[in-house]
Amino acid sequence: MKHVTQRVPSTCLPSSRVTLTSCIGPRLCWPRSLLTGGNSVAHFRSKARQSLQNQDRKVLARRFKTRRPEVTVSHAGLQVAAQSWVAHDVTATVLAAAGAYVWVKVFDWMATRGLLEQNLSRKLVHITSGPLFVLTWPFFSAGSTARYFAAVVPLLNALRLFLVGTGVVKSEGTVKAVSRSGDRQELLRGPLFYVLIMTAVTVVFWRESPVGLMVLSLMCGGDGLADIIGRKFGTAKLPFNTSKSWAGSAAMFAGGAVTSLAFIALFNTLGFFPYTVQTLLPSVLATALAASAVESLPINQTLDDNFSVPAITAVMGHFLVNAIHQTAAF
Repeated sequence: MKHVTQRVPSTCLPSSRVTLTSCIGPRLCWPRSLLTGGNSVAHFRSKARQSLQNQDRKVLARRFKTRRPEVTVSHAGLQVAAQSWVAHDVTATVLAAAGAYVWVKVFDWMATRGLLEQNLSRKLVHITSGPLFVLTWPFFSAGSTARYFAAVVPLLNALRLFLVGTGVVKSEGTVKAVSRSGDRQELLRGPLFYVLIMTAVTVVFWRESPVGLMVLSLMCGGDGLADIIGRKFGTAKLPFNTSKSWAGSAAMFAGGAVTSLAFIALFNTLGFFPYTVQTLLPSVLATALAASAVESLPINQTLDDNFSVPAITAVMGHFLVNAIHQTAAF
């Protein structure tokens, strides 16, 4: 190859006039600015090699954008993942439903044989069923339909209560374990509201929001404990509602708040949401106080507290948690 000694035009280097075309290709045109560092062949080759490498990268990038093999793989991967999630959630639903059925049947058996006082049996079912159901949530998949599979569990219980309450299915143990008076039609009020609220909370809030955990904690751990403690230690009655006591309201507040914070700590540790106990402590205490106040009102003689307590908890909890979310860097 011959050395180039003449000055190179600023517009281009046509292949017919320059002997370096075999090195840089016939399509490349070079401005004068590229040769300001010197007119040596070595300098020119370096610039040409760099340009060719950049051109090769652009060509390869265009080819990969056109082919996009990763799109096909990702679609196939999503299909496999979706099938795996469905199978996983079906299994979790069956196991959770079986566990819930066995748990209630244990109290049915104890109530039928007189091993457990009827009202105590009813409240123990009330206190434990919701939290035990929440403990099954982490076992469901990360799929978008997991919440609906989980909601099937309380929905099946609602169907059972409806059938027993309407007399389609005879179950003396269920009536004794769940009702106050032993009347099967009572199952169509408070107990049915209870499982329907569990279903709604599962679908609406699921594991991504601590509000659902607060609703179920105050409805189950708070309201259920209030009745047990109030009956045993509730000698001092509330001045505006003699059917409620200071001890019962205090138990409602403490039980609901502690249960809420325990679930928040658990689900935060498992990575379902970023809210910590320290972050939500004021909101939980304020919501528990409001729910306890609503539970103590005489209005609950006509409006079931299985509806009023979850309603005020959901509204106030959503407002407070949303305020934290807006101000904090989550």
